[in-house]
Amino acid sequence: MDKKKIVARIDELMREKHITSYELRENAEISTTVYQWRKNAQRDKERVPSLRSIEKICDYLGVSLAYFFSFEHDDQTDVQNSELYRAIVSLTDGQKNAVCEIIEQFNKANERE
Repeated sequence: MDKKKIVARIDELMREKHITSYELRENAEISTTVYQWRKNAQRDKERVPSLRSIEKICDYLGVSLAYFFSFEHDDQTDVQNSELYRAIVSLTDGQKNAVCEIIEQFNKANERE
């Protein structure tokens, strides 16, 4: 794993979710020691976060590992669409109808803008 890409992706997701570094460290259940790789301290200069740490970060930020490791915008969109499709497929017919109504409302709002 490329440390710079991983750290940049975490920073990008924190900005997207309006999460501070402190909030991430405290709420993602990653230890202070594990968190040091972000600060690029001399001792941890080559240290890359473990997959388990990344998984904890993803859980806290509410994103999948697939989304986390999608570094390009088009790939992120594809992952989101795939995840959305899987979520919709598991809904009951009534729930699907409700989702369709919500989507129609969004589309109408977009047309007005």
